[in-house]
This record gives sequence, C-alpha cells and structure tokens, in this order.
Amino acid sequence: MKCFALPLVAAAMAGLANAAQLPQPTTVEVFANMATLVAVPQTPAYKLQVYRLDVMALIEHQLSQGLPAVETDALAHLQRMEAQIRRKYQAQIVNAANGMTMAIHYKLDRLPAVVINRQAVIYGVPDVDKALAIYQQQSGARP
Repeated sequence: MKCFALPLVAAAMAGLANAAQLPQPTTVEVFANMATLVAVPQTPAYKLQVYRLDVMALIEHQLSQGLPAVETDALAHLQRMEAQIRRKYQAQIVNAANGMTMAIHYKLDRLPAVVINRQAVIYGVPDVDKALAIYQQQSGARP
C-alpha cells in the first residue's frame, strides 16, 4: 500500500506544481458566433474581451428589413439614416472586425474559442470560468 501511495502523492504534487507554474490570466479573449451563449464572470480579475465574429450578417439582415423595394429609394433611405446607423452599429462592427483579425492572427479553426494570455486556446467551451479551469489543469495549447 505504501508503495502505491508515494507515487500517487508524487504524481499529484507534480500536477499541482505544473498548474502553479502557469501564469495567472491577464487577458482572456472569447471568440464566438451570435448563436453561442457565452458565460462570463461578473467582475473578472483580468482583461476580458468577447468577439462575436458573425455580427456583420446580423447587422446586414437588420438593415435590409423594411427597406423600400426600389433600389434608389432604399439607397436614399440608408443615406438619410446613415448617422443613426453609425451610432447604433459602429461598436459592433469594430468588435467583429477586430475579432476576425485576432482570430486569423491566432489561427483559430473553430468556435467557440477562449484565448488566455494570448498563448493558450481552449476550444468548445463558451464558459470562461470553465475554460480557465481547463487552462489551470493543463499546460495550455498554443493558438
């Protein structure tokens, strides 16, 4: 029994040592589509950014609803509403564009993806706390 206990304790201690060597998260970036429910902590102790990569399609759909059928009338309507459209959608458009740029930079190949400290990526977990727990348990995979 003692022979098994010592290796188990040593293995457990080695696992704790590896987890302790991982840097604490300072930045967490979540990449998801609009259909994914992303769970984020209320007051994270790190910089948190959620990118919705498909928001442009949603905005296009919203803008096209209610447009006049005649192209010139539709264009005139959009020109009249340009300032309001910019105010309403600019932050979402910038977020989506930045998210696409970062997803390409990290070479992400599926969603959802949680990138921690710009070094480790956890795929398929839209819950930030769960993704961080996985990160702490593993050495982390390079994006």
